[in-house]
Amino acid sequence: MISTERLFLLKLQDTEGTPETTLVGTDVFEADPGSKIDPDPSKTPIKLVAGKRDQEATVIGRKLANVTLNAPMRPWGASGSRVTPDWVRALQCAGFEKTENNGYWILKPTSTVRKDCTVWMYSGDLRSSYSLLQKVGNVKFDFTINMDFSGDVISKIELTGMGRYDGAPSNATQPSVSRNRTAVPALTGCTMQIGGDSDYRVLSLTITGNQPTEATVLPTHASGVGINEITDTELKISCKAYREITTTADPEASLYNLTTGALRVWWDADNDVKIDGGYMQIIDVKPSDENGVETWDIEGILQRNDLTIRCLGGTSSSSSSSSSSSSSSSSSSSASS
Repeated sequence: MISTERLFLLKLQDTEGTPETTLVGTDVFEADPGSKIDPDPSKTPIKLVAGKRDQEATVIGRKLANVTLNAPMRPWGASGSRVTPDWVRALQCAGFEKTENNGYWILKPTSTVRKDCTVWMYSGDLRSSYSLLQKVGNVKFDFTINMDFSGDVISKIELTGMGRYDGAPSNATQPSVSRNRTAVPALTGCTMQIGGDSDYRVLSLTITGNQPTEATVLPTHASGVGINEITDTELKISCKAYREITTTADPEASLYNLTTGALRVWWDADNDVKIDGGYMQIIDVKPSDENGVETWDIEGILQRNDLTIRCLGGTSSSSSSSSSSSSSSSSSSSASS
């Protein structure tokens, strides 16, 4: 089996807590290498005292699996195309509500709309019945957005979550899919503000959800696992920026003065992707070094969990909807449980 021929499918569940049983080629999630399903069932070893050292069969309990998906942040179509990128679909399972307006898909944290998804992974081989298929349902995610302005110069999102594991892998044939070929935009020519200040020269920036997930117990199901819950959200940022004189940028003054300002990163010539937080507060500043150049390591929080992510592709009218359009024009070859 060849790791570069691995295939992921992700589908939003129609009903929370009810995994999907049929996924098709249009449910493809174009993942970076390193994406994976990692089974993590509970295990209880049995050792009984009966006059000598002995060991009984270990009991396998709840069947959980961890899911990690990585993807570049990019639109999958122009304004008004209504083609939904993989990561936009998946973020709905990370506590975000999706709407569309003025040509953008719009994602905002929500406590009232709850979605989960089913994820399938084919451990690659394109010949008939030469893949191993693993399935995880009721998946909800934490998220990390990484923006590297000095290295890879692209933005990537990592989704880490857990769900109900379907059990041992089965032999399967990968469904036919079509790749999306939209170019990944570079993090150059960005519009940027850190705490309301546009003078920071940033080398890297990370936004994290800090969202623990808890799988509920359901003894009546063979897996012992019910729905997943996101139990908290604490939106945080960390960045590395070049040190400047205080008349240019002064993060320590912002720290001590409890200053609140906008977090903003818009990138590509057409602002393909926009990230906005209205109430960023710096909570820590440390001096650091980057290849001999002095820098600051800055940490902050997004008060009120105020975060808006926009990606081109939504309807170009001023109306708003929660559409879940197909992510590609892939083949409709299906795979059933």
